[in-house]
Order: sequence, then structure tokens, then C-alpha cells
Amino acid sequence: MKIVIKLKSFTLKIIAFVLVFLTLAVVPVSAEYYQSGLVDFIQSKQQITVPIFSPTAEIRLQAEGDAVLTAAGAEDFRLEAGKEYYITQGEVELKQTELKSGWGVQIMASSSVENAHEFKNQVKIDFEEQIIVKEEEELFKVLAGAFSERAGAEKFQQQLQEAGFNGWVREIELQNQLSESEGTAAENQPAAQSANQEIGEGLNFYSAEGEKIREAHVFKIRGEFEAQDKKMQGEFQFGPLGSSVLFSYKTELEELTAYLLQSTFNAGAPEEALKAQAVLYRTSLLYQLETQGARLENLSNLNFGRLSPVFKEAAAATSGQVLVRNNEFYYNSDFSLKNLSRPRAGIVPLAQADYDYQEIINYYYDRAEMAELNELIDSELKFTARINRGLHFKEIRQMSWSGPRVITVVDYDLSVEELNLKPVLAQGVVPGREDLGDIIRSHSALAGVNGGYFHYSGRPLGLLYLDGVLVSEPLYQRTALLIDQDKGLSFSQVDWEGEFEVAELAESFKVNGVNRSAGAQEAVVYNSYYGGEMPALAEGYYDIVVRSGEILGTETEAGIKTPIPPDGYVLRVGAEKNELINMIPELKDKRAEFKNKFSPELKEKDILYAVGGGPRLLADGEIKITGEEEKFQPDILNGRAPRTALGLTSDNHLLMLTIDGRQEKLSIGMSLEETAQILKELGAVEAMNLDGGASARMVIRGFTMNSPSADRLISNGVIIDQEDE
Repeated sequence: MKIVIKLKSFTLKIIAFVLVFLTLAVVPVSAEYYQSGLVDFIQSKQQITVPIFSPTAEIRLQAEGDAVLTAAGAEDFRLEAGKEYYITQGEVELKQTELKSGWGVQIMASSSVENAHEFKNQVKIDFEEQIIVKEEEELFKVLAGAFSERAGAEKFQQQLQEAGFNGWVREIELQNQLSESEGTAAENQPAAQSANQEIGEGLNFYSAEGEKIREAHVFKIRGEFEAQDKKMQGEFQFGPLGSSVLFSYKTELEELTAYLLQSTFNAGAPEEALKAQAVLYRTSLLYQLETQGARLENLSNLNFGRLSPVFKEAAAATSGQVLVRNNEFYYNSDFSLKNLSRPRAGIVPLAQADYDYQEIINYYYDRAEMAELNELIDSELKFTARINRGLHFKEIRQMSWSGPRVITVVDYDLSVEELNLKPVLAQGVVPGREDLGDIIRSHSALAGVNGGYFHYSGRPLGLLYLDGVLVSEPLYQRTALLIDQDKGLSFSQVDWEGEFEVAELAESFKVNGVNRSAGAQEAVVYNSYYGGEMPALAEGYYDIVVRSGEILGTETEAGIKTPIPPDGYVLRVGAEKNELINMIPELKDKRAEFKNKFSPELKEKDILYAVGGGPRLLADGEIKITGEEEKFQPDILNGRAPRTALGLTSDNHLLMLTIDGRQEKLSIGMSLEETAQILKELGAVEAMNLDGGASARMVIRGFTMNSPSADRLISNGVIIDQEDE
């Protein structure tokens, strides 16, 4: 089985790239949990529509308590208790309410209003005459036809009998303005649209007097009310279906599981029996969704009124648990779970005999095993290709219970000497951003992904260390990729302290940052990676210029943009950093040194390059998410998003990975936990996260290989290039 997901415009790029550069292979999928019906259901936000009645020309409503009608673009309308309303397609005519005696045929009587309306709807399939349900003497009677003379009713009785509907002629009430040929809208109801009336795309909401109150494509009603004499409680929806009105309840898998339990057990049933049946119902519902789609017709007899907490708790206790076998849902191999049948008779006795729900299920379904929906994934290796010696690309497509996922991976064999990995700065300067494709081209790189986090101006937010020079200081000791002079890679949380030392004066001062704006009580170093000149000097701030280790002088004029010496740096001093300001008259011509103190010490480890990101994802082969420790915001830590990550394998390969996201039909993204899990499955034992969201992008030989959620210029990237021969 293959999960078919529509590609965006990057498809053509991939195809061209594959034809020119790569050898293409397709590897079969590993599991078949999600057939096309379930894929459609998952991608439509997992909402289940259950029709309450068969679609009908109009729905009669009566509020019992606090009931409110809502429609897009209109104010809420509060239904008046005890008053009747109607929802229909098209227009209705206002009818007079004076009644007179007439004749019709009674063809059915029941103590159940649901049965009466179901019977009425069956008759309406074959006959256009008026068919109504009327409550008399605690029975719901189905009356057919409306004639001013008995002979007309007797003739209609024969037609009904020929169609298989037996009944007898009886007196009924007629509206006085209708002729025998027209029939009547009995019981003071607005008349439904005639057969030749044009049907609109939306619905109308009327009062009993025929006044149109609202018009909309879809109506929702919440509260306590009656619909066609059936008591309802909750939130329901009315929508057009053909020329009829579909009255339905929208629910989710877990809530529907609880309603099914309520329909087949009493509230005093053993908890373990309820939990066992919840798993069975949930598994069976998957089959209904697969074969019927998200509108489940065969559940229209469920009573979606008040849901008892007992059944909600039983469903919640087994939330997401289903039966599987051989990488499929168990209903594929056991027909008994394809039907939403009543529970087995022995479930309650087994629970009473102290069997837990898993033992009960195993007793009846010993060939199956329990699984969590959120852990069941169909995975297909869509593309695998060689980019260069030691460099391979693969695209993985997955379908999970939460939605589709597209993962792109560059696998870099670190033992291949002619390849190099390094972080790079957009446009070569700090206050700038650039398209990743342009970064790749300007460095003649084979492949690359986006790098660490950054400010909208392009300034890195976190560690960036290029050729032994600090471009941006670490932030909150976040995880960074470290690359030593022998091309060895490692991940580590990096801390830093900066120091400005003037040895001749036996003075040293704390440096707070590199290539970023300075606060009033801070001192910040600007080097050549910032560019040729400083940002304009603010009133009360000072610039101390150092070249080749010597202090050349101090700039104090507000608004000046102090030049940055290529073989030195400028120390910007905040207006309130008095301990350094007071020393300025003594600094000229003195020797000074800017010292970086890292933990771990980068110089001692011969580190040439480093780029910060975070949080950590894997350590020693196990998932380890350090998000809170590294002080990440909830928008990065929580939920699913596009991701970029790096992983190291035990056999010395680097995995550069991007995950598309925020595209419901293509890829929903991954949580940090899911990202760590996929890296672990791909063989990584150490891994870290990089910037994600719209920044998440992979480029190979100039082609974008993933589908970014938006266009974004970035501050820095991580590239793989090839040494010149």
C-alpha cells in the first residue's frame, strides 16, 4: 500500500533533480493501518457526522429549555420555550390556521416517536401526498393524505395497500384554504416547498407562523430541545443535502465510543467490562469510518442526549487503544469486528470474576494485540538516491493517526575526507538574511539545511562560531553542534563568559555579548562579522576601538557609526557601565585582550565551528528533550511544527533532517518527541533540534527538496561542501 499525498510545486524540482543527479528507488511501505477512507477522515480533522434522522424536507423544532440557534455571520437566536420552529430548504408560504374536518388514512401507530417518523419517511419515498405524525392517546400515529371527501381517502387507501401499507380511513383536520387536489399542511405547520420549486444551496429558519428568521448554509443549535418530537440535548447541526435537510450530530471517536457504551450497558455495569467493550467499539468504528466515510448512517438510532460520566470515563481510560494484528487493524482479519454489534454475553460475567479489560479481550480475541493509535504509523521510503560519494538523500512519507508527515534526510558519511560540514552566515555578516538556496550557491555547496534561531534583523540568537571566531554568544546554555579541526562532530550545551582585559592597568571587565545591541549596563564586542561599521552611537554610550590588540581610542559622539577594524574589534559600552567608563581616560594606547571563556572549552577541544540550536533530542541512544532546561518558549516546545534537526549515528554518519508541517493534506509536522523518535529509528544515537517553522528547509544542488510552510530568509545555515581537487 502507498499513501498518496499531493505534492506542491517542488515536485517538478524533485523530478528534474532526480533525473539529472540521482538514481531513484522506491521501497515498499511497512504497514497498512490507514486505507484511503481513514486517510480522508484524518485529514478532515477527525470529525464524525452522525445523522439523527433520515434527510427530510423540513425539521420541526421546539425548545424545552435554554436552546440557541447559531449561523455564520449572524447574531445568535434564542429559541422561545414551547414555541415551534422549522428548518427547511427554499421558501415556505404562510398558511391560515383555521381548520375543518377532512379525511385521511391511518397506516401506523407506535409508542415510539422515532419508529413513527422512520415509517413516515418510508412512505414518503413512494407518495407525494401529505404524511404526518400525530400524537393521540399517548401513541404516535402516521396519517397519510388530506382529502375533503371520504371517497378521495378511500381511493388513496387502495393505492397505499397496493404499495404494501395497510391502513383504514379516518377523519383528520384540514386547513380551510386548500382544495382536495392540493392537500394540506396540517396541524398549523408551514407548507414545505413544492416539487417544482427551485432548491437553494442553503437553509431557512422559520417560526410556526411562517416568518423567516434566519437564512444560512448551515445552522447549529445547542441546548435542550425537541426535533420531530425527539428529545435532544447538546450541539447539533443542520445542513443541506440534495433537496433535503440533514440533521446531524458532530462528534469525535472517543465521544462516540462513550455513546455506544451508553446505548448497550447500564450505568452499573462493571468498569472492566465497559473498558473492554470501549476498545472493541473503537476498533469497529475504524472500519465504519474506512468504508462509510465520516458520516456514519448506521448510528442514527443513538440517543445523543446527556452522556453519563461512567461511560465517558471508561472510554477515556482506554483512549486510543485498538486491536491490531500483522501490522493491520484487527477488523481486517476478523469479520466480527466489522459490525457495531452488541457486547458478547460473557463480558460482564468475566469482569465480575475479576478479569481486567485486557484479560477479557484476550479471552475472546487471543490472536490480536492491543496498540495505541498514536503509535501506529504507515511509513514509505518514497525516494532514496546518491548525491555524491558519502552523501545520500531519502524522502520518507508517513501516515499517522494525527495526519500525514513528510520527512527528508541527507545522510552524510563523516569518514569521506573530501566532504566538509560547517555552519555559514547569511551574506557573511550578522545583520542580514538570505535565501538558503542563495547561501548554498554562494558557497558552491552540495547540500544544506537552515541553522540556528535568529532575530528578524538576521542577528543569530545563540552560539555561532566560525573559523575560531565568536560571531554570536550562546543563549541559555543551549545545545550546539561542535566541529573540530579533524572534522569530528559532537553536541553539547555551551556556556560562555566574555572578558575585556587591560593587563597594564591590572583591570578586567565583563563583556556581555557579541555583535548585538548593548544595554545601558552592558559592554558588547563588535567584530568584522558585523560589517565595516558600528550601528549609530547613542547618547551617553562609548565605543572603545581595539586594533591588533592595542586600544586606538574612544568614540563618544552621538550618532557616529564607528568603523570596525578588520584586524580588531570595537567594544561598545553602555551609558551606565560606570566601572569601565571611569577607566576610559587611562585606556588609550594600552594593550587589551578580549577573552572568551567557554564551557566546554572550545580551544582545548580544537573546535573550529559551532552553531547553536536546541533543545537536545537524543543522548546515548535515548530520547532526552532538554527544552525546559534550555528555556525555550512553548511555541517551540509544544505541538507539531515543521522541524529541522541533526543526528549522529553510532557508525559515524550525520543525518540532516527536515520535517514539513502546517500543511494538512501534505504534512502536519512533528512534536519534538516525535522528531527524536524518527531520528532514533533512523539510527541516530545523539541528536539536536535546529530552528524550525517556516525556516525548515533542505536544499541539494540548488533544489529545494522539502515543502517549506512559507518563504523565509534566514540568518545562518549548515552546509556540506566538497574540497577542491
